[in-house]
This record gives sequence, C-alpha cells and structure tokens, in this order.
Amino acid sequence: MSLREDPWLAGVLERPVFRVEGDSPLAPDTLRAHVAENPGALYWARVPTDRVGTARDLAAAGFYPVDTTVTFRRHTGAPPEPPVATIIPCGDEHADEVAEIGGTAFGSSRFHLDPAIPDRLADRVKRDWARNNATGERGVACSVALRHGRPEGFLSVVATNGDAQRRVIDLVAVRPESQGRGLGRALVEAFIRHQGAECDELEVGTQAANVASLSMYGALGFSVARTSYVMHLHAAA
Repeated sequence: MSLREDPWLAGVLERPVFRVEGDSPLAPDTLRAHVAENPGALYWARVPTDRVGTARDLAAAGFYPVDTTVTFRRHTGAPPEPPVATIIPCGDEHADEVAEIGGTAFGSSRFHLDPAIPDRLADRVKRDWARNNATGERGVACSVALRHGRPEGFLSVVATNGDAQRRVIDLVAVRPESQGRGLGRALVEAFIRHQGAECDELEVGTQAANVASLSMYGALGFSVARTSYVMHLHAAA
C-alpha cells in the first residue's frame, strides 16, 4: 500500500488528507510515523469486502468503517423511455443552484456518516464537489432536472481513469423538498439514454444503507459489480 495526498479534499476540510492505496500491506511503523508527522490529518481507504485481512490490518492501525459502497454496472443495451421531467445540460447559470442542492441533499455520504466530521463540513464537501461538476472542473458531463424553470436535481458523470468505454455517475441529488417525485429516477434514465450511446458500460456506486437507491438501480437494469468498505482514520491533533 502507499499513501497519496488528496489536495482538493484537504482544501475543503482545511486539514491534511491522505488516501491509502494498493493491495500490499502497509508497514505499521511506516503508517504510525506518517500519522505522527501529520497531526489532525484524515486518512481514508477503500477496501474490497473480500479483503478481510486488509480491513483487519487497517482496523488494527486505527481505521474504522464509515460506509460500505455497492457499485452497480449496466451494459448500455436498450435505453429507457424518455423521462417525464425536463432534463437539460447544466450551464454556468445553474452552478449556484447545483451547489446549493449538493450542500443540502446528502445525508448518508461517508463524510456525513463519520461522527468525527461535522455536518457543516460534510455539506461543504458535497457543495464544492457539485459546483466543480456544474462548472466543468470535474467530470465529462452534468445535467439538471427542471421544474417550473428551476433546477430541482442534478446528475454528473465521470469517465473512470479516462476510460471512454465506461461512464460513471459521480453525483446525483435532488432537493430535499422535491424528493419522492421521480426526479432522481428521471435523471438516471436520462444518463442511461444519453451516455449509453457513447460507451459500452455504465456504472454507479451508492451506500449499502441507501435502500431506495439500491432498489432503483436494480429496477433500471443495473446489477452489482463489486462492494467495498470505506475506512477513515483521524490523526490526533
């Protein structure tokens, strides 16, 4: 394993952030020395659920699980019927609205589930992340769902490791007061229709605790491709 800095997340959380990557064991002394040299830092790792030994070693080093991610995959195939909502490409004029949705619509992300991260910072992570999607600083596409001319939800897309044959939902969210009206499903259906014409496979990850999303992706033809734990370690300040 190796340690890689996460400068964007560090800037949002206003503390050093490092990601633990790779499959080989990370020497405990190496990790302890790194933690000692970076007081107040956040360390995080994504571990496949069948790598129990790796999860055990990270837990022994002080990491704890904050989320279990379920990743779905769908071959493009036949697209669904056109969505009932008005879905259009996100423009610069939508950036503030998309950022607002990002900062208020999430409650079960790994940042919100971690009791050591205040909700205001978890909201800020998603707000800034959404704004980067809307302005094109992150991802390859972003769309918004309009009701009465106002963005009520958005969906952003990335290409994994530059792989043009697979497109991934980066973020999808709907205003809390507009949830339950089918806007999230309409955004995902538009994603299948539009991005499915550009690649061979579509992918999305969601939290195991988000039962509604799990059901929706299954109903739209996605199947489980992999699962993983997300683990955090907070260095003493």
